[in-house]
Amino acid sequence: QAAFRALQLTLQLIAPLHDIVAYLFSFAKLGNCPTCFEFPLSANSLKGDWGGTESIGSELQELQKMIDSLASPQDPTQVSQALLLRREVIFLQFDTAVRHLIRRTFLAAGNAPAYQSVTDGMYHGLPPLSNALVKSIFASQLSLPQPLDPQNLQASVLFPWRAFLEDGGLFPVMSSSPDTLEYNMQLCLCRLSDRDLKVAHGELVGMQLLLGDVILSSYHMIMEDPSRQQATLDKHSQPDLSRVPGFRSPFQSSPKASRLLRGPCNAVMSLAFLRSFLVLWKQLEVLKEHWGRLKLRGQDNDSVSFHKQFSELYGTDILYPSMKAIARRMGKEDEFESIVISSQSILPPKGASEIEIKTQQ
Repeated sequence: QAAFRALQLTLQLIAPLHDIVAYLFSFAKLGNCPTCFEFPLSANSLKGDWGGTESIGSELQELQKMIDSLASPQDPTQVSQALLLRREVIFLQFDTAVRHLIRRTFLAAGNAPAYQSVTDGMYHGLPPLSNALVKSIFASQLSLPQPLDPQNLQASVLFPWRAFLEDGGLFPVMSSSPDTLEYNMQLCLCRLSDRDLKVAHGELVGMQLLLGDVILSSYHMIMEDPSRQQATLDKHSQPDLSRVPGFRSPFQSSPKASRLLRGPCNAVMSLAFLRSFLVLWKQLEVLKEHWGRLKLRGQDNDSVSFHKQFSELYGTDILYPSMKAIARRMGKEDEFESIVISSQSILPPKGASEIEIKTQQ
C-alpha cells in the first residue's frame, strides 16, 4: 500500500512536469518549422530568436522558484497541484494565441493565405493539447456509468479502468505511443513563411507580456482573501474574476511579477487567476463568433471582407458601449469621448483592466 501511494504521488508529479518541459523545448523549436520534419535533424535546431536553450533554462529556474515559494514545498500533493495549474495555463496560453490572436492579426492585415494556413493546422494541432476526451477503441464495450465524468476524481475511484478508457487515447497502455506535443504545436504554424512566422512569434511573445500585466495589476485582488487560497487549488474551482479591476506576463517575461509571486500560495493563486482569465477570453471569443454569424448571415466567416464588416459592426454595437460603461464607472467618460473623437478609434479607458474590458463585453 505504501509503495502504491509512492508510485501514485510520483506519477502525479512527473506527468505535468513532463508536459511543461516538453512544451518549453517545443516552443523553442517552433522557429524551425521547415526543417523540423526532415531527417537527419540539425545539430543546431534551436534558434535564438525563439528563446533557445537560455529561455528554457530561465523558465525552469522560475518553475523551481515557484515550487520553493509554496507553503509546503516538500508536500508532493501541493507541488503536483501547482504543476498542474502551470501546465493548464501554458497550454491555454498557446491555444488562445494561435486560435485568436495570430489568426486575427493575419486577417486584419489582409493576409488570407497565412490565416487559412493557421486555421487548417490548428483544427488538427490544438485539440490534442486541450483537455478534450480521447476515448479508447475499447471504451464502447466498457463505458462509464452516467452521470459520472471521466475527468472527475469520483469516477477514477469507483471505476478506475473504465475512466481510464474514456480518456486514455485510442490505444491505451501502449509503451510505443509517441509523444506528439511538439508535432501538434508545429502543425499549427508549419505552413507559414519565415516572414509570417515572425509575426506569429510576436503574437506569442505579446501573449506572455499580457499575462504578466494581468498578474501585476490584479495582485492585490489575488491576495486580498486568504480564505480562498485553498479553494483555488481545486482544479475545477474558478475565482470570481468579475470583481477584479485589473489584469495584464507570466513570470519570466516580468521580473517584477516574478518577485511578487514568491510567497506562500502567491504563485498558485496567480496561476488560478490566469487560467480563469484565459477561459473567460475563450468564452468571449466564442460569443463574438456566434454574434458575428447571426449579424452577417450568408457570408464567408473566414474572408477578409467579413472580418472588416464584423470589426466595424462589433465596434459600434458592442465595443463602444462597453468601453463607455467602463469609462463612466471610472469617472472618465468625457476623457474617453474626446479620445474616440480625436483618434477615430475605440480605445479602452486609461487604467481599465483586461478582465474588466472582456467581462463588460
